[in-house]
Amino acid sequence: MPVEADITDDVFSEALDATIKAKKHTASAIQKCSCVEEQSQRILAERLGYPFVLLHDYTFNETALAMIPAEFARNNNVIPMIIKKRHLLIAMANPMQQDIYQELGFITGLYIEVVVASLKDVQWAVRQYYGMQDDELALESIGNIEQNTNENQELERLSSERPIVRLVNNIIRDAVERDASDIHIRPREKNIELIYRLNGTLTSIRYFSKSLLPAVVSRIKILGGMNIAERRVPQDGRSCVHTSGSMIDLRISIMPTVEGESVVIRILNAQVGLKSITQLGFSEHDEDVFRDLLHKSNGIFLVTGPTGSGKSTTLYAALGEVQKQNVNIITVEDPVEYHMDGIEQIQINHATGYTFARALRNILRHDPDVILVGEIRDQETGKIAVESALTGHLVLSTLHTNDAAGAITRLLEMGVEPYLLNGCLLGVLAQRLVKRNCSHCLEIEPVDKLVRQSLNISMTESFYHGIGCEQCNQTGVSGRMAVYELLRINDEIRSIIEPNVATAAIHKKALAGGMVPLTSNGLSRARTKEISLAEVYRIRLD
Repeated sequence: MPVEADITDDVFSEALDATIKAKKHTASAIQKCSCVEEQSQRILAERLGYPFVLLHDYTFNETALAMIPAEFARNNNVIPMIIKKRHLLIAMANPMQQDIYQELGFITGLYIEVVVASLKDVQWAVRQYYGMQDDELALESIGNIEQNTNENQELERLSSERPIVRLVNNIIRDAVERDASDIHIRPREKNIELIYRLNGTLTSIRYFSKSLLPAVVSRIKILGGMNIAERRVPQDGRSCVHTSGSMIDLRISIMPTVEGESVVIRILNAQVGLKSITQLGFSEHDEDVFRDLLHKSNGIFLVTGPTGSGKSTTLYAALGEVQKQNVNIITVEDPVEYHMDGIEQIQINHATGYTFARALRNILRHDPDVILVGEIRDQETGKIAVESALTGHLVLSTLHTNDAAGAITRLLEMGVEPYLLNGCLLGVLAQRLVKRNCSHCLEIEPVDKLVRQSLNISMTESFYHGIGCEQCNQTGVSGRMAVYELLRINDEIRSIIEPNVATAAIHKKALAGGMVPLTSNGLSRARTKEISLAEVYRIRLD
């Protein structure tokens, strides 16, 4: 059976003239590449002697696409590009998988030629050209099932039908490949809307027939270990799935509405979510300060911000740094978002009365050096966390306040004594997540006069935003990044920590001590074209 042959210029010269120019890339071209994955794939292609292609720039041949089944393309991260004579050109993310060449040759009966592309490019192309096939099969096979929704046994059977299972699996896989943080399945009057939260923004993906809702929701309930017969009260569940070579943790919430049951699935991908301190985006000075605080033997360090501001990501990065010191680390969380090897992680269970405060009392007898408390929610938890820090433990936790200075007054309002706080508080990091500009489609941003006045910016200063291109799927956004203010507690701040101290007074002392305000940090990122001024205006604190 035909397998891989040496690629020849006469076979694909016309078809690949625009995209195979990367075959002649040099070391300088590799260094200029902005994407880490693309850079590594270029290097791999060069070492193996294969061309490297950017699939967004290529128009695929329909005859070639029909040669390979969609499921095979998805499972093996390959995409057929063009047929020329007896040769089929395949773009692959992993050209080292020699057995795939054999399978492709067997499936197509053609000689297989290989070019290298980034994994995200291949996944995008597979979604673009194969994404609808399995979902359409589900729609055709299931038909109208509304008449059976009162029959739990029938509903369970339908939820296990192969087309419904495949539909739900494809929704989850697609969301993971797009780096979505949440999946929303939202029932409407006449249909179901599928929405992903991408880079913090709800993005409508597609619509389904309303008749599929009972079977789809039941399938998701089965995944989450929930009761499929109960449709009148909210339910929560969790599941783990293996997709794209990694284990994904799913947190599922189902809520009854007047139009049917609404589903939200939180996607926790450890490979994406776990970062090092260097990847958090600190300035060189602030990174040094942060590391220094984490190397203290005792004290409490807080990360503040609203829900979805990246607090957990920052704390896990901090744990990764602390873990290098060969210490005993115990976490108590609700929920445990990412599993880290070598760290003892405890899940809160409110149903059994196992709260943060109760867990903290127990783990203090378990000889910890470092304790992570998922969130300080009440006076009892706050006092135990502070007392733990005073008795020789490094405590990391989160708090819901708008700015860094507000964390101090919030703890005082909870009933933590000022003298205790003076003795243990090391620092506070307040942060927000903002959308990073796509570097491939930057244009000058039109800025409203009110925004300039609010941020005290000159009317002539230029800022940039992404307008959308193939590289960012027309969003103008390339992921998210944190903007922050890092408050290190010094003697001047300790001297004013008392029961009735104002947040503004603490903020003023922090600025005098060298803290860069969150808004100013955002402005500095906008001036380097990393984010738009609109994002700075959205998260401003003053």
